[in-house]
Amino acid sequence: MSTAVADPRAERLANLWSRLSAQHVTLGAGCGCMTGGVSVSLEDFELDIADYLWAESERLGEAAVVAFLLQPGAIDQQQKPVATLLARLEDGEAEEAVADWLLSRLARTLDSFAKLHGPSST
Repeated sequence: MSTAVADPRAERLANLWSRLSAQHVTLGAGCGCMTGGVSVSLEDFELDIADYLWAESERLGEAAVVAFLLQPGAIDQQQKPVATLLARLEDGEAEEAVADWLLSRLARTLDSFAKLHGPSST
């Protein structure tokens, strides 16, 4: 039986992800040589974010994190891997060390994007 409990950091990040992933950002519009830009959302990078977490956990030998990330299946086969990961963390499915490892990295990523492209993470 797991001793995991829901983590309020996961709830904050899940709410932030929800807002950020729905928002579109134009890249390249600030450059004097471009008149437009490419419109993307953070959701467009969802697989990249999940893949980074998986690769980093493997590189650092975090076997419990790797197992948690791959529990639903291979990263590239998961539907909405970041949203699903945050929901699982919010539901308290991860052991404390796994949740800490993942949430610290997700917080840096999402808070950085929010700082650059908006809404506030608070």
